Order: sequence, then structure tokens, then C-alpha cells
Amino acid sequence: MTSDAIGYWKVFPTGRDGYGLMPVWGFADVVASRAEGIDVGARVFGYSRGGFADASPWRKAVPDIYNRYVLCAADRHYDPALENAEAIFRPLFVTSYTAVDFLRDNDFFGARRIVVASASSKTAYGAAWALGNDDIEVIALTSARNRDFVEGLGAYDSVDLYDRIETLPTGVPTLYLDLAGDPDLRRRVHARFGDDLTYDCLVGSTLGDAFPTDDPELVGPRPQFFFAATTLDRHRERGTLHAFYDRFLADQKTFFQHVTDPAHPWITLVEHQGLEAAARVVRALADHGGDPAEGAIVRLTR
Repeated sequence: MTSDAIGYWKVFPTGRDGYGLMPVWGFADVVASRAEGIDVGARVFGYSRGGFADASPWRKAVPDIYNRYVLCAADRHYDPALENAEAIFRPLFVTSYTAVDFLRDNDFFGARRIVVASASSKTAYGAAWALGNDDIEVIALTSARNRDFVEGLGAYDSVDLYDRIETLPTGVPTLYLDLAGDPDLRRRVHARFGDDLTYDCLVGSTLGDAFPTDDPELVGPRPQFFFAATTLDRHRERGTLHAFYDRFLADQKTFFQHVTDPAHPWITLVEHQGLEAAARVVRALADHGGDPAEGAIVRLTR
């Protein structure tokens, strides 16, 4: 599975074979500290630059960005009113934003159209929002169940269904932004666009459970896995990381405000209390995929 390949199950080791602790993002208060400068009562968010890092040996299994926590008091973009939106979207939006930055930096690999699979996913429509000022057509692919939700976002130029891929217009240089990770869907997209397909950017796997292997049936470019940390490394090498973060954090706050706008919210944020409620939320996601119009927030109390 993708989580095995990236190393997510190694972040919080259980010491029991076949068992894992699911890593999550969110806010927490420091209840005990042996580190200078990290005071009891400080509110933190993981992950981010600045603040402090978890240097446990097993955390080396994942990139450094996953081990960093930011002190909210030192974050000029922190807004308590946006905590719920930030807990849900920030780890996803950084992927959306860096993916668009990567594609833009490469002139979209010559494409004039982007086809986005799993368009109802938060990372997908975060990318669509980030593409709002680019001169490129963005087509959403989704299921019949989620079509109304995706159309209601207004983030895509057009919305189509997975079972209509063979009717999509061709003749335009096209880039595939794959949040689904489904091999059969990938083959159909590649077969439909053929030589028009300039690049296959694999970002997520909402419908798949493994990294793609060499597929002899695949027409056109091989899928290239995108990882947000590589874009951040590129900016670090160029000396533009600070400027990138300033731009990202400002745009991210605008995005949070947009998706939670009371006049037209993209999703409804629903709070759940305690670990038992968290287990029910995770079980529902595993069994049914969840409702894209709802975001689950779990609050734990001591």
C-alpha cells in the first residue's frame, strides 16, 4: 500500500507485527516538556517548518517535513477561527499547492488542458483552486455519486464521469493529474488521449492501494509520482524557499476562508468527541469512502 511505501506506518511504531498507529495532523497543547523554549501550555500544529522537530530514530523513515511542529504563537498566519479547516486541509493543500507549483515550473509539460481524477478529493480541488489564475483548462473526473458535489464547487471548467472517459474531447495537449491511482482508470485515460497526453502526474491514490508498476498495456508517458517534499527541496536549493512559504501560507489562509465561507461553504466541518468517535469516523471512511461534502474533526479531552 502507499502508506507502506512512503513510511507512514513507521511514524508511530506499535512494536506489534501487523498493527499500526494511523498518523494524523492537527493541533495539540504541550502538557509536559523537557525542551528549552517549548513551554507547557503552548499550542502547536504538526507539521510545519519552525517550532521544533521530533528526532526519534524511527521518524527518519519519512521526510523531515513530517517531523516538524510549529508553535502557533510564532505563526503570523495562525487564526484560531480557522483551526478546524487547517487541521483538515493544511497537509493536503500543501500537496495541492506544491504540485501546481511543480507543473507551472515545467510549463505544464506543454499541456493546455489538465484532466483531474478523483476530483471530489480535497487535494484535487485544492489544486484546481490554485490553478484558478492559470491559462489552462481543468476538467474534473468523478463518480456519478459525487458529481453534484464537484459541480457545486465551481472549481473546474467542466465535470465528467469515469464511465464517459471515452467521450472526452481530444486534439489538445493534455496532462493527467491523477489523485485516483487506479490502474484501469489510468489505462483508459492514456488510451483516450494517446499522443495528446504530455505527462502523467501521480499525486494520490483514493481508488488504488499500491504504487504503479511498469504496465505493458499503458499507452503514452509513464506515471511520475509527485511528492511535495521534492518541490520544497527544489526551492531550498534555489534559495527561494522563504519566498515560497510566504506565498503559500498567505494563499493557504485565503483557501481556508474560501472553503469555509458561510455564504457558500465547500464542505461542512463536523466535530466528533473522543477516541471512540474517531474509530467510527475511520471505520466509515474505510467502508464507504465518506461524504466529500463533510469534513470530520475529532477533539480529544484529557
